[in-house]
Amino acid sequence: MSTTPHRHEAPPANKGLLALAGVLLLIPIVALMLVGTYAKDGPRIGGFPFFIWYQFLWVVICSALTYTAYRVVLRARPHVPMNPEGTEFLDEAGNEAGDADGTTDWRGQS
Repeated sequence: MSTTPHRHEAPPANKGLLALAGVLLLIPIVALMLVGTYAKDGPRIGGFPFFIWYQFLWVVICSALTYTAYRVVLRARPHVPMNPEGTEFLDEAGNEAGDADGTTDWRGQS
């Protein structure tokens, strides 16, 4: 018997959704790197120049995009519950899955 800890097979991730999450995180980076598009004084809102309120608007937009990317990643990488020790995957009923030697895949199948 091997003394190496068993590696469980992780559930497959949806790579298209992970790519979408990456694009969502990249949007504010690219938009704010284009300083020439917003380095101007007008129009003013509430006395604040465009440069200031445009960047503040991106704080809100970036928060929304980050949260959306987080939710997309959660959907792309399905959660597989494990026991408190983190050594065995649990089946749908909450019981440890696998046979005597503990070899299981992400679905709890040997």
